[in-house]
Amino acid sequence: MSQIVYLVKITTAPGRRDDAVAALSPLVDATAGEDGTVQYVMHADTTDADTIWFYEVYADQAAFDAHVGSSAMAEVGGKLGGGLLAGPPDMRALEVIQAKGGA
Repeated sequence: MSQIVYLVKITTAPGRRDDAVAALSPLVDATAGEDGTVQYVMHADTTDADTIWFYEVYADQAAFDAHVGSSAMAEVGGKLGGGLLAGPPDMRALEVIQAKGGA
């Protein structure tokens, strides 16, 4: 079974990236307890001060579903309202073609 990989772009309201990072950080922390979450990395865009990127790798579809349905995801989702985001996240499914150390 192949891994599930996503690249997620989150565009914050102007000047609200630090607030969004603070709201999202507990979600990153919560993934430490998710056995099927292989990688969950939050990045600050170095060319756009209002953009956050996530690189997410899950062992399988069940692991992704467990993450999306987690209480941490629900809590963070509730915190992202109130004008923190410029719009909905742009979530892209990726297929690994080649990688260092094998795909």
